[in-house]
Amino acid sequence: MTKIKICGLMTKDEALMANEARPDLAGVVFAPGRHQVMAEEALVVRKALDKRIPLVGVFVAEPVETILKLVETGTIQMIQLHGKRPIVEVRRLRVAGVPIIQALVGDGAIDQAKDWQNQLRLRRLKEQDSGLEKHQDSDSALANFNGRLAEQPASNLPLADFNGSPDEHPDGDLGLVDFLMVDAGAGSGQRLDWQRLVGLAPTHLFVAGGIQPNNLSNLLQIYQPDFVDVSSGAETKGHKDLNKMVALVAIAHQEERK
Repeated sequence: MTKIKICGLMTKDEALMANEARPDLAGVVFAPGRHQVMAEEALVVRKALDKRIPLVGVFVAEPVETILKLVETGTIQMIQLHGKRPIVEVRRLRVAGVPIIQALVGDGAIDQAKDWQNQLRLRRLKEQDSGLEKHQDSDSALANFNGRLAEQPASNLPLADFNGSPDEHPDGDLGLVDFLMVDAGAGSGQRLDWQRLVGLAPTHLFVAGGIQPNNLSNLLQIYQPDFVDVSSGAETKGHKDLNKMVALVAIAHQEERK
């Protein structure tokens, strides 16, 4: 079964719609844009949202302190990062003990994700050949998190080798995150070439961008990621639409994979 995140919630009423539609995850956006919310608004969403639905905070350049405070207050239960951050910042976020999603955006997102997965496979093979134990992060988020999200923890993945500053990672610190997201354009409504997803490991992967009730089944016939992420595709005239939310969740959840 493909799981689904409904992102861009902004109000109590939209949280109540999510309760009725029952997505696996919901999201609030703290980065500037049409769906941006302030901390107080996000807390209203969290309080109205069913406790069984984790709330993801979406960030671009917001300070680490801001993100950590949102975790500490119980406003968000997952962190979604867009853009690159210094390794030291991502390590600080790991201490919060919640899963981290790293979004890769644009035409090169799928290739970036494939490169990352290949690097991790090579690293694992090297570790196996050398007899090293599998790398484990003492701050492993998924090990202590809701088991609905994934079968196996992907946090704790080792950083890929790179020849650069010890304070920065060229691939957005992907070795320190739990999930990857490939997105056509961060809320643009455009979609990726879904045929190009084939060959990308679906585990711990979100696919976003241009997903709507009238095309989600097409995506799932081509490729079955662990998660799909929908924001504007769950809206009518710029506002969340309960009928569309219900339809999207039903389509995702009825796609049992053998």
